[in-house]
Amino acid sequence: MKKSLRKAGTLALLAVATSAACAQSSGSGITLYGLVDMGLERADSGSVSSTRLNSGITAGSRWGLKGTEELSPGWKALFTLESRIEADNGSMLNNGSLYICGTTPNCAGVTLVAPYTGLPAGTQATLLGGANLVNDTVLRGATTVNAANALFDRQAFVGLVTPVGAFVLGRQYTPGYEALVKFNAFGDGFAGSPAQLSQTTIRSNNAIQYRVEKDGFIGALMYGLGGTEVNRSERATGPQSGDDFYGANLQYANDVFGVAVGYNRNNTVTLAAPTESRKGLETMSLGGYYAIGPVKLFSSFLKAKNDNPVLTPEGVLGLLATQGAAGTATTLSALYIGRGDVDGLRGVIGPVNLKVFHIGGQVTVSPSGTVLIAYNQAKDSARSAWATADAKVDQFGLAYLHKLSVRTQLYAGYALANNRGQARAALGGAGYLGGLTTGQGVDSRVAQLGMRHSF
Repeated sequence: MKKSLRKAGTLALLAVATSAACAQSSGSGITLYGLVDMGLERADSGSVSSTRLNSGITAGSRWGLKGTEELSPGWKALFTLESRIEADNGSMLNNGSLYICGTTPNCAGVTLVAPYTGLPAGTQATLLGGANLVNDTVLRGATTVNAANALFDRQAFVGLVTPVGAFVLGRQYTPGYEALVKFNAFGDGFAGSPAQLSQTTIRSNNAIQYRVEKDGFIGALMYGLGGTEVNRSERATGPQSGDDFYGANLQYANDVFGVAVGYNRNNTVTLAAPTESRKGLETMSLGGYYAIGPVKLFSSFLKAKNDNPVLTPEGVLGLLATQGAAGTATTLSALYIGRGDVDGLRGVIGPVNLKVFHIGGQVTVSPSGTVLIAYNQAKDSARSAWATADAKVDQFGLAYLHKLSVRTQLYAGYALANNRGQARAALGGAGYLGGLTTGQGVDSRVAQLGMRHSF
């Protein structure tokens, strides 16, 4: 059986290679590409510490196929199919963040509110325990990447380049995320990246993008028809535009100077208003860089706001009081709750009102070595029954990348998240979040060491 499987795998690779050769001979091109990033990480998140191998510290491990076909002067067809790899275990599923509510005896900051505080003490304890469990379950689901175990979770699109711009259809990176990740010193890699504290929609399903690129300028408009990797029926059960997505960016970049502005907005259908389309997570990002000799300086700002999360603390307590644990579980299973519906700094369900500032730099210290440094500040001032004070984080990051060749790099990094108020942010890497510390105001420290190889 093993011999047959090996033979089948070889034939499959030969088929890909043959197709690529045929395409290239006819004026087209198909490329098999990828990246494998693996590292050793030591994470301290309060009373819990861990030493582990992690995939995707500086960049998410992946493999993909992409191709183009020249149709006529100024016209070209293209496609990309890109699959996630969790190189530590070979799967396509990232099982969410490590330190969340369920790792501690209680969830700091989860408190009962009227009318439940007037109930007998025993009932209050039951509701609080159920609320902690629901919060824990939602956080695990919201931080799990590729819950649908989709083969091409990272990207899957086809497009047509014309003399007046490109039209691209499928699962794609959003304009707001593109503007955010390209204009900070760490991108989305290492524990020192401001992306560890940010909230934005990274990819949109069922998306249509119009894109123009010319002389360093890039402009993009995107509309997503809704639906998720798990649930394709949301538009049918809610308003016609219930979970639509809108995004845009404008960029200019050359070797010395770059600047960008990006905007994302998700519509949503909430538990409290299942027949209404409401504005969900909305983000605005600004960023830029300036190069002076071997030094490249970066600065960026992100504002993220969601006044209509799918689920609120009051909604959780109401479900538990009226439906019990079993009924609540059934109701929650029919909802799609994303990262934008949870307060990432505090680790609770509810609204978001977040601002993240970044200042950083990249310093070329040798032909093969680059030092990255960053200071990031985040503040979430949203209020809910469980968010009763500000959550503030000062984050410091330092990293070194060393090229062994064009395709292979070694790296090392260290980062600290100084949590204040109700903040519980822990730190991770490009392919995963660090989760939460074991208490509010408890700091997180992460040391990372590894290598990445592209092909």
